[in-house]
Amino acid sequence: MLATDRQCRRAILLGAAVAIAAPALAQSPFAAVETLHGVGASVPHRLYSTWADRFGPDLGLDLNYVPLGSGAGRRAAVERQADFGGSDTNMDAADLAKADLAQVPTASAALGFVVNLPGIATTRLRLRRADMLGIFTGDIRTWSDPRLRASNPDLDLPHLAITPILRREVSGSTSLAVAWLSGAGAGQEPGAGMLDRTPGLAVFGAHGVALTVRRLRGSIGFLEASSARQFGLDVLDIERADGTFETLAQSPEALERGEGSSLWPLVTRTNILIPRDASQRRRSSMVARFFRTCLLEGDTLAASVGYLPLPDPIRSDAVRKLDMLFDGP
Repeated sequence: MLATDRQCRRAILLGAAVAIAAPALAQSPFAAVETLHGVGASVPHRLYSTWADRFGPDLGLDLNYVPLGSGAGRRAAVERQADFGGSDTNMDAADLAKADLAQVPTASAALGFVVNLPGIATTRLRLRRADMLGIFTGDIRTWSDPRLRASNPDLDLPHLAITPILRREVSGSTSLAVAWLSGAGAGQEPGAGMLDRTPGLAVFGAHGVALTVRRLRGSIGFLEASSARQFGLDVLDIERADGTFETLAQSPEALERGEGSSLWPLVTRTNILIPRDASQRRRSSMVARFFRTCLLEGDTLAASVGYLPLPDPIRSDAVRKLDMLFDGP
């Protein structure tokens, strides 16, 4: 269930209205702090806010990041409606060259499924991937469905309607969830339009998903795991390929196998998109300065709010890309 082009443009204009006016204010001789404006994926919103609180004052920078989704982030970067865009999905080399953008990874994050099922502990509920697929495609409509009861013989599942909660806007989280639900492997395109007819509710942003699931009995949705915890929601265990279940580790370091691979099947790497053209050079240099500091000094902070820092080789390459945009010492 993807946002229409009109919805995406409306979302971008919301962030752009501030982004257009604020640079002029930030350049005022009376202003002590420059404000950077970003639009994009909701997954890194908490991380970027945490980094801004820690490093912004020392750098003389403030950050206004509007989490409108990866699609809005790509559009904002391409159309120069913000200083940078955020996206959980990669732009290909041809599109980056055409838009004159640098794509820089910043961190990884785990996604998970959350439910509101009164009387049932989330930690005991087992939903196999086939069950999840049935729920999000509308084939399974109630929690008392025999297929769900077969997966949970020890639970008294209620006869309660299931309401899937989806992201209304174009979202990297949705792309990752669809890829996992459909069984698409790395480098494969998930089923296009798989969730277009899902019998549920569409809301804006990860916060919208979290708030709706908290309030609506029988609902199920997916969002970034640290945001789920922030809203007091437990993440469901995920079925492994061998049919057993994986519990999401509380420690980000415990998610990693090594060399950047993950034990949790729903992990996304999030990126920033920075203009490279001369007309944006000053603003892009400030963006590069901010994120360069975050990547070099912010790993502990990232882990403290539930994100996976980049593996050393990828971080080194990301810093190199930022150095090419940074004009300062």
